[in-house]
Amino acid sequence: MNRQERIANALTKQGLDALLIMSPTGTTYLSGCFLLTQTVIPERQAFVLLTADGASSYLVCNLEIHSAERSSRIKEIHQYVEFAEEPSAAVAELLRQKGLSKGKIGIESSKIPYSTLSHLKQSLPQVEFVGWDREFSQMLMVKEPFEVEALAQAGQATRTAIENGMVNASPGCRERDVATAILTGIMDGGIVPLFNVFASGPQMLETHAEATERLLQPQDIVRVDMGGRLSTNSYLSDMARTAVVGEPTAEQKSTYAKLCATQSAVFEQIKPGVPISDLFNACVSTYELEGLPFQMPHIGHGMGIGLHEAPMINGKNHTLLEEGMVLNIEPFVALPGRNESYHIEDLAVVTADGCRLLTQPHTQLIRIPA
Repeated sequence: MNRQERIANALTKQGLDALLIMSPTGTTYLSGCFLLTQTVIPERQAFVLLTADGASSYLVCNLEIHSAERSSRIKEIHQYVEFAEEPSAAVAELLRQKGLSKGKIGIESSKIPYSTLSHLKQSLPQVEFVGWDREFSQMLMVKEPFEVEALAQAGQATRTAIENGMVNASPGCRERDVATAILTGIMDGGIVPLFNVFASGPQMLETHAEATERLLQPQDIVRVDMGGRLSTNSYLSDMARTAVVGEPTAEQKSTYAKLCATQSAVFEQIKPGVPISDLFNACVSTYELEGLPFQMPHIGHGMGIGLHEAPMINGKNHTLLEEGMVLNIEPFVALPGRNESYHIEDLAVVTADGCRLLTQPHTQLIRIPA
């Protein structure tokens, strides 16, 4: 049963006539077509409509029609003309064409803009729009085998790029030199970069710092968090690594070892049937055992076409782990008294009796030449 069929069955069971999806993650997941402008120009909306009988339609801006025709698994594609038509009016007309001028339609209530939903309600007063966020996110949580392999490929390529960019850096280089080398390696791995956090020196305690012209100094701790989108299928990578310039101090080695022990303790908890909150609590307990200050609202998340997919790994999430879920486990610690922060992040898939690592952790600080 493919994903459209699974959704159609769920809609029928819940008495819904259709599902209207417009988030970039959701439309890419269902259509197979990634449209950059959905993210960077959110007013340029796109929609996927799935009906309870299994039919699907894809509505995009006319400027994106060639991308949609080339990439989309959905073959019924409609378009609206930007500025000449409101996207909400175009999707309302599509619903009428499909005999959905009345009934119950599921939506991502946290993703659809207020103005779009208001227009739909005014145009289709006999339609009841029902929030289907939780149900849809649950559909994305358990990955198909090809998704697991795509995430492994993206993660491993990003890991290689980060390590190579750091260990092959020239002594006395700038932050930006290392970041550029990493991003080039990410692109050489077939990944389009999406974000590049680089922190050291004065920016060390900033969660999402960016590389500067600053020269790296001996015994600097360097923290990166980088990732991107596989150009072949739009699955993402998201990896954090911590390095040191030259030889680390004993204190730096100890801190990093403690963080690795925490990540390992969380991996050991992963197996089907375990509540997500147990992973969070295992992390908190290991921080306390290792003498690290715990400051994190979450310690990881699901991964897929979306960067932070369900489940978010926090103490209030009691969702039970299922085989096929893919999780990023990312312990982080900030030490203001030393102006240092450490962050590691690795990917695992839940298996029948535990988990399988899709990216291998670095068990020691990566060394950047001094």
